[in-house]
Amino acid sequence: MTKVFVVGLGRMGRGIVKNLVKKGYSVLGYDVSPRPYELLADVTSFRRAALPDAREADYVLLTLPTAHELLGVLGEMTGSKGVIVNMTTVGLDDAKAAASKAASINVRYLTAMMEGGPANAETGALTLYVGGPVEVYNSSLAFLRDVGNPIYVGSHEAAIAIKLLSTAILLANTAILAEISQALLRLGLEPDLLVKALSSGGADSAQLRSRLPIMLSGLYKDVFSVDLGVYVLEEAIKAARALGSDYMPLLSHVVELLRAARGLGLGSHDIAEIAELYKYLASRRG
Repeated sequence: MTKVFVVGLGRMGRGIVKNLVKKGYSVLGYDVSPRPYELLADVTSFRRAALPDAREADYVLLTLPTAHELLGVLGEMTGSKGVIVNMTTVGLDDAKAAASKAASINVRYLTAMMEGGPANAETGALTLYVGGPVEVYNSSLAFLRDVGNPIYVGSHEAAIAIKLLSTAILLANTAILAEISQALLRLGLEPDLLVKALSSGGADSAQLRSRLPIMLSGLYKDVFSVDLGVYVLEEAIKAARALGSDYMPLLSHVVELLRAARGLGLGSHDIAEIAELYKYLASRRG
């Protein structure tokens, strides 16, 4: 039986654990916090393990908060027999540092950036932008297909850049939806009708279908935090500038919106709640 070790058991990591257990993998995991183990208590085939045990796994999936944790865990992976797959969203410089670290300890290493949320992770419906040695990718393809839909893009840096820029589009789209949400509410129509109408035309997007209903109802779900949005968008802007796009007024404005939302105490809340920032600003003006 193929053994998988998941390092980092946040929402995405736990979703991946549940998916792989259902597909018959032997799944172990590690997190610095005890809380994820409590949340996985009903997944009877999952086993809690110490970080050094990851070296014996066929695949090690790194779903960590930041590059700091990523580089720290990679430092513990000397002698790993399996393929290490980084799924942690980091900046381009950190991606290069991680790939260099993996090369220095002579391990097989892939970058697989995730598109999708915890529900997609749990059903194996993530999109994966994969970078790294093509021979390692090819030998890992069957496994990656059990995690999601892998798309090989070449280098580690390309996988990271595509993820960062994709998320920049997502965040900008969310900001626009938040900005118009109050005007939509004042039309006096049912939220379902508004979403149906807008999603039937050129305004349609994944964020319109998933986050606009939440904004209109005010029933928010914590999926992608404002804090994480600030971090990822800052890194996306850095990546875009490194790739030659020096003029980025729109994304710079979206970063400021997210920072303002964080200043209102919404840092740990979902990015959809930047709609509350607009409510606050409107109330101040009134």
